[in-house]
Amino acid sequence: MSWPAPRHVPTHRIGLLAPSANPAVEPELRDLLVPGAALHVTRLPVMPGTTLEQRNAAYPAAIAAALGDFGALALDAMVVGLTGPSYALPPTEDEALQDRLAATAGSPVLLAARAIALSVQALGRPRLLLVSPYPGWLTERAERYWRAAGLTLVDSLKLSETFRAYEMSPEEVADGLARLSPPADCAVLLSGTGMPTLDAMQWMQGRIGVPMLSSNLACAFAVSQRLALAASATLAACCPELARKLQVQ
Repeated sequence: MSWPAPRHVPTHRIGLLAPSANPAVEPELRDLLVPGAALHVTRLPVMPGTTLEQRNAAYPAAIAAALGDFGALALDAMVVGLTGPSYALPPTEDEALQDRLAATAGSPVLLAARAIALSVQALGRPRLLLVSPYPGWLTERAERYWRAAGLTLVDSLKLSETFRAYEMSPEEVADGLARLSPPADCAVLLSGTGMPTLDAMQWMQGRIGVPMLSSNLACAFAVSQRLALAASATLAACCPELARKLQVQ
């Protein structure tokens, strides 16, 4: 019997480790990857009664333990879909952590902050305007991290005084972007994998005048580059400058 060509045989399999209550990283990463890249997700453990700062401190050990959650599923790469824990580390230690996780997993592991660094390097724009959904202390950590990475922060826009990334609407994010007047030589970074960014970035394309990155878009770019995948239509719509570094599909 002759069967039609199968539609659901992936060319690559990518694992995603996501915070338990993060509503954005999984659907956004699925949208940012080409259809042939299957996304397989595990959730990091719930940590009842802990503060955001305490969870960030506990996440590196939880991430290492969760690498085995995929069992015998053969993955081409893994993406760790959270940025906050990296900001507690110097960038060199964060990169060393990424290397240790990859050695444990036996396949490439990409931390979100390192994916952002790779994306900024690909853009060739070492000046950033940071858009933060974090409380003040975590925004300060993010600023310190990117300065230590050798980048220049031209400004920071805090969208909230508390951690509200998981509650934000695309309209709220777009309203924040609409308030920006970035210098022509910088890039805008929307940090935080739990913040909904794709709609806002597409709405603001052509209005901001400089490339826009988000944590989730950077993760998609970095893993696509690592696996020689094309840029999806969504990635191209949100950041055409990075999509041109990949073959658009």
